[in-house]
Amino acid sequence: MGEARNGKSAYRPRTAIIGAGAAGMMQAIKLREAGLDDIVIYEKANEVGGTWRENRYPGVACDVPAHHYNYSFEHNPGWSHRLALGGEIQSYMLKVADKYDLRRDIVFGTKVTGCRFDGRKWHLETVEGHLDTVDFLVAATGPLHVPAFPRIEGLDDFEGAKFHSAQWMDGIDLSDKRVGVIGSGSTGTQLIAALANQGVDLTAFIRTPQWIFPLPNRRFGDMERKIVRAMPWIGRAAGRFYGWFFEHVFAEAVIKNGWQRKFLSSMCKWHLGRIKDPELRRKLTPPDEPLCKRMVMSTAFYPAVSRPNVEIVRDGIVRATEQGIVDQSGRLHELDVIIFATGFDARAYHRPIELTNARGESLTKVWEGQTGAHLSVHVPGFPNFMLVGGPHSPRGNFSAIAYSEAIVDHIVKVIKFCAENGYHSIESKPEALDEFLQKVKSAVPSTIWISGCTNWYMDENGMPETWTGTPDAYREILREPRYEEFKLAR
Repeated sequence: MGEARNGKSAYRPRTAIIGAGAAGMMQAIKLREAGLDDIVIYEKANEVGGTWRENRYPGVACDVPAHHYNYSFEHNPGWSHRLALGGEIQSYMLKVADKYDLRRDIVFGTKVTGCRFDGRKWHLETVEGHLDTVDFLVAATGPLHVPAFPRIEGLDDFEGAKFHSAQWMDGIDLSDKRVGVIGSGSTGTQLIAALANQGVDLTAFIRTPQWIFPLPNRRFGDMERKIVRAMPWIGRAAGRFYGWFFEHVFAEAVIKNGWQRKFLSSMCKWHLGRIKDPELRRKLTPPDEPLCKRMVMSTAFYPAVSRPNVEIVRDGIVRATEQGIVDQSGRLHELDVIIFATGFDARAYHRPIELTNARGESLTKVWEGQTGAHLSVHVPGFPNFMLVGGPHSPRGNFSAIAYSEAIVDHIVKVIKFCAENGYHSIESKPEALDEFLQKVKSAVPSTIWISGCTNWYMDENGMPETWTGTPDAYREILREPRYEEFKLAR
C-alpha cells in the first residue's frame, strides 16, 4: 500500500468477519469497495442469511416495512408485502451474496470457538481445530442469535415434541396436534396468528401481553409490484418515508414525552379496544404503558386469537408433566407439541465464542459486571476487535440494516486509517467508553422504559442495553472516528 504520510509503512490488513448474516455480508461488501479485500467470513451454517435463514416458523415476517429493510446500495423493488415475509428476505440475502460474489470469501459450516489477541494480531480457532491469523476481527453475529428458553420444572419429562421457534422442525405436521406456544413478543404474535388461522388446536401461554400497533401487512397487488419494478424510485421513496416514520415517530416516542408517544399509545389502545369479547380483551390488556417494551406490529393477531380453536392462558406456568403444562390454577393443559417463542439472549453478542486479549483476560469475564462498548463498537482492552450491533446500539422498532450500515461504514474507516498510517493496533480508551456510557445513561430518565415494566432494554443496574437517542444521532457519532479517543500503536 506504499508509504504512510508519517513515514511508516502502510500495510494490507487481513480481516475476519464472524457471521454471514445481513451485517456480515454488508461488512464484506464495504471492505472490498474500500480496497480492503483480504477478508474471510466464518459462518457456522451452510448458507448466508443469519436470522432469516434460521427463522422459518409459520408467519415469520419482518416488523419493519420492507422497502426500509434493504441495503441502501441494493434496493429490492420486488417485495410482495408491506412487511416482508421471512422467506422473501432470505431470497434477497441469497441474491446479494451471488451478485457480490461473497461465497468465495466465506468458510461455511465452521464455528469459531476462540479468538486470542497476541498484542498485534488475532488468532482464531474453529471447532474443527483450524487456525487462522488476522489483523482485525469483526463480530457480526447479531445481538439476538442465541435462543432463550424458560426454566420450567419437569420439562424434560414432557413426552411430546418441543422446540424453539428459531429451531423449527421442518416438515412437522401440526394439523392434528394439540399445540402450546409460550411467548407473546413479535415472534409469538406472528406464530400464534399463523397457527390459529390454520385451524390448529392452540393454547397460547401469555405471561405478560404486549401492546400491538395496528400496522396491516398488506399484500401488494400485481400492478403495484410491476410499477415499482419499472420505477424503482417509488420503492426507494416508500423506504425513505417509512424510515422517517420509524426513526422520528417511534424513536422519539421512546426517548421523550410528546405527541409521538401520545399518538402511538392512543393507536395501540384503540386497537385493543376493538376486541369484542370483554374477557379476551381483559386477558390481552398489558399491565404497562405502550412502548415500554418493544412494540409488536400486527392487525392479524387479535382476530386470530378470537377463533374458537385458540385458548389464551394468563395463569403462569408452574411445571411440565409427561402430558403437558400445569398452570398456577392447577389445571393441566394436555399437549402434543410445545413451541418456545421466548426470544433470545439479549446479551450474547459474540458468545459462545471465547475472546481473550494479550493479558489473558476473557471478554466474557470482563463483561460479567457490565457489558459495554465505546460507540457500541470498540471494547477497551481488546484491540482490533469491533462489533456490529454491540451493547448500546439502536434496537427496538428500527431497521437493523439501516443502523448497521452506519456501524459498518465506521469500521471500514477505522481499518483503512490504521492500514494507511501503519497502525497495527487500535483500542478504545477506557475514559472514552465511560463518557459514552454516561451519555447513554443520562437520557434514561426521559425514556418510557422507566415507566414500570420489565424489559430487556435495562439491566439490573439501570444501565440501558440499547441506544437512548435517535438513530440520526447515533449515525452522527459514528460518522467520523475521533482517533484521540483511541490508543494507537505501530
